[in-house]
Amino acid sequence: MEDSEIKKQQEMTWLEHLQRNSWEPEVIISGISLAFLFVIPSRLFDISVILIQDYGLEQVPAMLILVYFSVIISVFKIFLVTHLVMRFIWAGMLGITYAFPDGIVKERLFKYSQSLEYNSPQYYLLKMERWCSMLYGAPISVAIPIFSITLYLLALIGIYLVFDLDFEVVYIVFMMTMIGFAIGGIVGKKSKLKNFIGKSISGTIGAIYQSNIGKWFFASFSLTLVVLAMPFIAQDLSGFSAFYANVNTDDSDYEWPDDRGYFEEYNPDGKRFARMWTSNKTISGEVLNLYLVRYEREEKAIPQMNKLLETDTIQWKKVESLADQYLIYVNDSLIKNEKWVKVRAGLAGQRALLGQIPTGHLPAGIHEIRLEKLTYLPPFLGSGNQLRHRKKWARFEFIKE
Repeated sequence: MEDSEIKKQQEMTWLEHLQRNSWEPEVIISGISLAFLFVIPSRLFDISVILIQDYGLEQVPAMLILVYFSVIISVFKIFLVTHLVMRFIWAGMLGITYAFPDGIVKERLFKYSQSLEYNSPQYYLLKMERWCSMLYGAPISVAIPIFSITLYLLALIGIYLVFDLDFEVVYIVFMMTMIGFAIGGIVGKKSKLKNFIGKSISGTIGAIYQSNIGKWFFASFSLTLVVLAMPFIAQDLSGFSAFYANVNTDDSDYEWPDDRGYFEEYNPDGKRFARMWTSNKTISGEVLNLYLVRYEREEKAIPQMNKLLETDTIQWKKVESLADQYLIYVNDSLIKNEKWVKVRAGLAGQRALLGQIPTGHLPAGIHEIRLEKLTYLPPFLGSGNQLRHRKKWARFEFIKE
């Protein structure tokens, strides 16, 4: 019995010592984590693009994965930055407490300030310590459920890629599971699912916060956190729509083409191109080397395209290869290039079709290359399984010397 009491006392002493000195690992973990969190989104963006272009992942699931991870990362960014700021304030109060142990000496203040009531620095020091400790565990209750959902979606996407399924099937399974999980967690007083949620780390942390700061306050706080994360999420998704192969380029991007997305010389970071590209904006030879980005799912859709062309009103020749999905215009003149070769090009080494566009007949000055595309919309929730002629798929301007 005595041994048990001694052991319990030792554990309590160890825990109290750990709590008093937790600020050291907190600051170290926050700093290191932030350094990684500001790098991870761009890497996730690149991975999503690779999955779309090289492995045939549709744009919707790729975007869902990117959004879910972006929510998790943004939540931690907000908390860790806030935590570091609060720790800086805490360190300032600690320094003041040490430098001025007597606190406020009213006799030395201006007369109009002597009648006011002041809190001691220790008051704010302890309050900041409590807030910092309380704040550090909060993102776990938000991030872990989203991370679990993301892992489940990744598993379904893996099955979808391996067995070459329509994403419609995967999406229905995913949504039915989420609805069933939500209903199971609400209906019924006691169930294995409820026990599992309650005993999970996120459930335990959520219950602690709800019972101590109020359930509605905690719910409002979590919702506000997601809203605050929106600008970070929008930044992480910036430019991702360009990799939607079955839609036109955004009107603003079509009217004001970004040279970084079409010329290797303006892409020193080696990012993947979304639609087409060439080496330099200024050319002087007889031909322009044009690269057409290859999308795995667009190539797999060729048999279905030809089947739909038999009854569709779109006037397009039979699609024999990936190159037949494109119409290339130079200054509104249709160019027929019979020779296309498969290459890995650009600093990223991405797969593309390389063709040489004749430019010897062009006068010196600014000229335009415009790309139109025949694309296939896969079935999704009662829509799709259709062909579309995208007349604003891509365009850029180049200079002939």
